[in-house]
Amino acid sequence: MTIPLLLAVASHPATSVITAAASSAASSAVATAPAGFTSFLTTTVPSLVASILPSGVTTTAPDAFGHGVAVAVPPAWELLAVFAGALSGGLTAVRKKFDIMGIITLAIVTGMGGGIIRDVLLQKYGIAAFQDNRYLLTALAAAVVAFFFAEFVGKLGRPMAYIDAISLGLFVVVGADKALRADLNILPAIMMGVITAIGGSMLRDLLSDEVPVILQPGALYSVAAMVGSTIFVLATVWLGVVKEWAGLFAITLSVSLRFLAMWRGWQSPVARDYSHHLTGIQRRLLSFLPFYRQRLEKTEKAEKAEPPQAHDFPHSDR
Repeated sequence: MTIPLLLAVASHPATSVITAAASSAASSAVATAPAGFTSFLTTTVPSLVASILPSGVTTTAPDAFGHGVAVAVPPAWELLAVFAGALSGGLTAVRKKFDIMGIITLAIVTGMGGGIIRDVLLQKYGIAAFQDNRYLLTALAAAVVAFFFAEFVGKLGRPMAYIDAISLGLFVVVGADKALRADLNILPAIMMGVITAIGGSMLRDLLSDEVPVILQPGALYSVAAMVGSTIFVLATVWLGVVKEWAGLFAITLSVSLRFLAMWRGWQSPVARDYSHHLTGIQRRLLSFLPFYRQRLEKTEKAEKAEPPQAHDFPHSDR
């Protein structure tokens, strides 16, 4: 009685309609799940941020980050940052006993190298360092100062470190903004911001035959650059924040992080090996298997039953 009843229900037209509707609903739910999450990230989150922030901070204009006025550093501060970086390169050359050409080379590379690498990779706006003679003249002036007054300048380490920290935040934003205006995506734009800030110091260390300082545990130099560039790019591209406000927030965050690292002595983390935890988990899981437990017990009994080996010690004449 039960089997014919089930066959009748399965063959009924209404059953096929219900089954088709259920399968189509399930497939549409599976298909729209990723789209729903993407819509949440691209629409809901920016709308929520726009509702929280004041009206002038965010914008709804499409591709606003790629157009409009470029983020620019005040010329006086830009030249001061180039001078500080070039002076760092010149002092490194003096410490390495380079000649006058070596001092000039390291000064120019350190003061202008990050921007040159960025512009060469972008291949769109020309090389800014070669479009204005003030940058090159400033780097040459720093080389002259390092050549004649290295001992005196070496005592100004603290003020130079502060100038360098502020310049880090400024040039991170300038580099990332230039990459966005060149139609780069999020990750390449973040990378360009970091390269603009730390490229000069990397070239300085490579030319002076040293491991780059930014690759060693230190006071969060490259980490601060990465944080500032990421905040600026995500705020402008994803959340729709106006570039000026996003840049101000990114500069403040990266400079504050750098200052705190210098003040508190924070160090970037190094690698830690947790391989023994993985092998320990594997051993504990295998211990629940009967054959592995028996094999382990036999090994332990054999080790206990084996007599201790006598060690042959060298004879002493005393």
